[in-house]
Formats: sequence, structure tokens, C-alpha cells
Amino acid sequence: MSKLVSWRSSLIVLVMMILPVGLLVVNFHSGTELVRLRNAMVFNVISVEQSQWPGDRFPASFRQENAPLPDAIADVIIAPQHNNDALTTMLQQAAVLNLDQRRRGGAIQADVSTTLMQIQQQRGYCADYTEIINVFGHALDIPTREWALAFDGFGGHGHAINEIWDQHAKRWIMLDVFNGFYPLNQQQQPMSVLEFKQQLIADRSQITLKRLSDQTFGFKDDAQALDYYFNGRHQFYLWWNNANISYDEHALIKLAAKVSPHLEQMTAIISGQFPQLMAIAEPENLHMINNMQRLKLMLWVLFWYELLLALLLLVMLISLIFRKRART
Repeated sequence: MSKLVSWRSSLIVLVMMILPVGLLVVNFHSGTELVRLRNAMVFNVISVEQSQWPGDRFPASFRQENAPLPDAIADVIIAPQHNNDALTTMLQQAAVLNLDQRRRGGAIQADVSTTLMQIQQQRGYCADYTEIINVFGHALDIPTREWALAFDGFGGHGHAINEIWDQHAKRWIMLDVFNGFYPLNQQQQPMSVLEFKQQLIADRSQITLKRLSDQTFGFKDDAQALDYYFNGRHQFYLWWNNANISYDEHALIKLAAKVSPHLEQMTAIISGQFPQLMAIAEPENLHMINNMQRLKLMLWVLFWYELLLALLLLVMLISLIFRKRART
């Protein structure tokens, strides 16, 4: 009888573990909604002022790259010319990505060496390109950071872009390599991400889009491009990390990546290696921020709930095994 009760108890614990996860999958089953869950687990909020630090004084909490370059990256690095500014240097380096050829798309989700190779073969999504620009920045000693904007309340429907730091001009410069442009203001000076965002809202007619090439410009025309970014104007956020090489080399992440990208990202989140998401708070997006904060709390409560039940189930199964051995 006690044996039957123990097996029943184990089954009940197992059902208690599966049921909430099943409900979560039913409600967040699409690819973009799974990204929402990931984003929620690393979701944080900062003000505009907290995002305006200079590129020569990164916050202590921002994880910067310090790992050596993989051979595949080092082999394509072009030595910068002495008189070139940061934007010119980065654009010369980005030319190795074959920016004058049309892309076939498709997420790569691989280490930086594989990502570089696939991009040169016209594959990849925006986040693959921002990853490689981060790595190029590390190689060229040009500070970089990665921004994103969403169209669905900080979920998976969105876009990723870079900023590079011009040390001479003491300013950030927005660079969207995937869509093939960088924005200029009315004085034909490069704009930062936040300047671009603010000008979209104030008067988009003052923005000029400088194309990297006509072949890889991601829109029918400038008006369509500006409409696209305008739609995400209240959902901009920073990824608080540019250490893409170190991420790839982390032992647990590397092991999990061999199983699946989802396990890789969950391992990175739990181990604290996944970049924190820093949403820019403003009055127009507070309801979306509140939704993400509630989801974050729910997911972390669910994580600890599942972990405790898993430990309980393990203890129960070990107890049953020892009990069976004691009777034989």
C-alpha cells in the first residue's frame, strides 16, 4: 500500500510539473511569443538619461568583450587607416559582409565564426548582423552597443541595430547594417539611435537615410523605412552586453547549444550569461512595461516552482529505488 501511495505521489508531482508548463506553451506557442518569454526573463527598465553614457565610459554592469578573436574573425579584419573616423573604419570593415549583394535571409543562431561565414553567403537576420558588428568593434577598438525595437509589446516581432562610438566626435552613431543604411540629420551629420527615434516623432522629413548599397537596402523607399521604425518608436531597448565571443566560449552554453538554441538560451539566462534587456521607459509604453514585468515575475516564480518539484520528484524516486532494493 505504501509503495502504491509513493508511486501515486510521484505521478501527482509529475502532473503538477507538466500542467503549468503546458498552459504556458498553449498561450505562448509561436516563435515571436517564445522570444517574449525569453525577453521577459531578462527584462529591466531604464530612463533615457541612463542610456546616454559615452562609449569611453561603459557602466560597470555592462559586460564588454575581452576575449581573443577567433581565427575566422581575425583573418578578415582590415587594419584601420590612421585618419579615418569610426564610421568610415566600420563601413570599410563591414564591406567583408558582401553588402552589395541581396540576402536570402534565415536566422543563423550559431557561434560568431559560423555566423560570419553564413552572412558572407547572404544568409542571416538582423541579430546575426548586429552580433558581427559587435565583434568587429571589439577587433577595431571601436566601442559598440546593440539596440532593438519591437512592434508587439517587447516581444519577438522587432528589429536589431547597432550604435558605434566616434571617439573624436564624442557621439554614438546608429548603424543598421542588415537594412543597409545609417541616418543623417538636417545638417547631414550621422545620428544616434535616440536622436533618430526622437526625430521620427518630431519631424521625419528632417531625416536622410544614407544607403550602404541599393542592393541591400531593406525597403522599397525611404518613406517605407521611416514608417517601419516609427511603428516601434515607443519600444526601443538596449542589450546590456556586447561580449558575443565570450558568450560562445562559455562551457555550459557551448554544451547546451549542441542540443538546441532554446536550451542554449535558457542555460545562458539561468547562468547569468544572457544579456539583460534594458527598455527605455516613457509615458507611452508604461502599460507594455508593466505587462512584461508581471510576466517576468510569473516566469521566475514558475522556474523556482518547477525546480523545487523536480528536486522533490528526484528524492521520491530515489527513495522508491532504495526501498525496492531493500526488499530484494
